[in-house]
Amino acid sequence: MEENQKFIPGIYNWCDRWCERCPQTDRCRVFEKEERRKSSNQDNEWPEVVSDNLNETLEMLKKMADEMGIDLDSEEVKEESAAQMALEEAQGVIAENHPLHELSEEYWKKGKDWLDSELPEENLLEWKSWVEMGRENSEAIESDLRSAEEALEVIQWYLFFIPVKIKRALHDQMDGFWDQYPDEERSDLGTAKIAAIAVERSLEAWEFLYKLFPKEELLAVLALLEKLREGLIEVFPNYPKFIRPGFDD
Repeated sequence: MEENQKFIPGIYNWCDRWCERCPQTDRCRVFEKEERRKSSNQDNEWPEVVSDNLNETLEMLKKMADEMGIDLDSEEVKEESAAQMALEEAQGVIAENHPLHELSEEYWKKGKDWLDSELPEENLLEWKSWVEMGRENSEAIESDLRSAEEALEVIQWYLFFIPVKIKRALHDQMDGFWDQYPDEERSDLGTAKIAAIAVERSLEAWEFLYKLFPKEELLAVLALLEKLREGLIEVFPNYPKFIRPGFDD
């Protein structure tokens, strides 16, 4: 397969950024580029790598503008850019204050409070004490402990991912640009879809923890996630129609 043909265009736009668990890394141009960059910048400090990335992006934008005959330094372009930035800032504020995004913020804060507290360790110790009293066999113990660790890893990975993606989807929904595209290609629906996938996986993880530790505080978190799942369907009813390249086709 030729180099350009092996990569799936845009696959990195609709993933959960969990490269270690992705079956498509060999077809992702961003992953390949980042791996190559890591190899060539092993001795560089993180700020230097970020600076290199920014300079590379700016050079690419300048090249594209030159090819399109656009003078980035002209007053007209500067005024249009300022107006666009003001519009995007306003849309960002609206998205941030949308009930769905506020709900996602409430979720991550409540989830983080629980993760940062002593409750997880206390719950594990309590569960282990039940085991020592003979309420579980050793194989079940090991299996559930592994599953508990996996659940915690999933929860932590998606905790901040969910509000970020929901805000992005709401922002894109306000942008009339995507109205002309079919549902299978709309950016707002694609972003809402990956947010919904993250919510679903988080729900499964929290539900498993609740099975081990039937505590009221976990029920509160589950209730928030259920509201998020319903909210995404209500605000983006057609998101299941979106086709994520490399994942859904």
